Amino acid sequence: MLNATDLTLVRDGRTILQGITLSARPGEVTAIIGPNGSGKTTLMAALTGDLAPVTGRVTLNGDDIAHLSPRHLAARRAVLAQETQVAFPFTVAEILQLGVEAGTGPADPALIPRLLAEVDLPDTANRPIHALSGGERQRIHLARTLAQARRPHNDHGPMWLFLDEPVSSLDIAHQLMVMRRARRFAAEGGGVVAVMHDLNLTAMTADHVVLLAEGGLLAAGPPEQVMTDRLLSRAYRCDIRTNRTPASGPYLLPQMAGAAE
Repeated sequence: MLNATDLTLVRDGRTILQGITLSARPGEVTAIIGPNGSGKTTLMAALTGDLAPVTGRVTLNGDDIAHLSPRHLAARRAVLAQETQVAFPFTVAEILQLGVEAGTGPADPALIPRLLAEVDLPDTANRPIHALSGGERQRIHLARTLAQARRPHNDHGPMWLFLDEPVSSLDIAHQLMVMRRARRFAAEGGGVVAVMHDLNLTAMTADHVVLLAEGGLLAAGPPEQVMTDRLLSRAYRCDIRTNRTPASGPYLLPQMAGAAE
C-alpha cells in the first residue's frame, strides 16, 4: 500500500498542499487529476520522496519514505517526471541503462531491446537522445522508468510506477499504448500512480481517482464516484457534463462544457 497522511506544504506564505490524506493499492492504477495549479505535481513529488520539507507522512509498502535512502527508494519506486532534462549527449541505450542500474535484481540482456519495442522505438538504441522528437523522448524516458521497475514485485514488495503527465506530448495511438502498459504493470501486481490531464483517458484506465482543487483533496474513489458533474465543475470552475455508457463508464465531450457564470 501507498499511504499519505496529512501532507501539507506552505511556501512563501502560500499553501501549496493542505492536509492531504490518501491511499493507493498495488494492482490498481490511481490517477491524480485537477486543474492547473491544484498541486498535482507537488503532491506527486511528496509521494515519491523528491520534495521536502513537507509535513505529514508517506509510507510505501509499510516503510516511511523519510527514512529510506535514495537507493532503497529506487528499489521500491520508479518515477517518470513531467519534464526530464538530459545535459549530456547520451544515446538512447545509455539512458535506458541508467534505469537498469537503478533497479533491483538481474537484468535480462534482452531488456533494453524489448522495452524499445514496447514504446514503438525499436531502432533507436544508438541514436543520441537529443536527436529524437519531444514525444519520442517522452517514450524513451518511460522505457527508462520501466527498466528500473522491470519486476512488478521484488523482495521489498510491490514495485510502484509514479508517472507525471505520461501522455502529454503523445499522439492518440501512443497515449493508448502508454496507458495500456500502465494497466498491464498493475495487473501484474505493481502499483501505478499517474498525474493526468486527459479526463477521458483517466476514466478509461484508472481504478481509483484523486481529485485536487486549490491544493486540497476534493474527492477520492472510483471514477464513477469522483468524475461527476458536480465535483468536476467545482474543481475546474466551469460547467462540465459527463456522459456514461454501460461498458466504459463516464466520458466527457468538450462541446458540453461551458464557462462558469
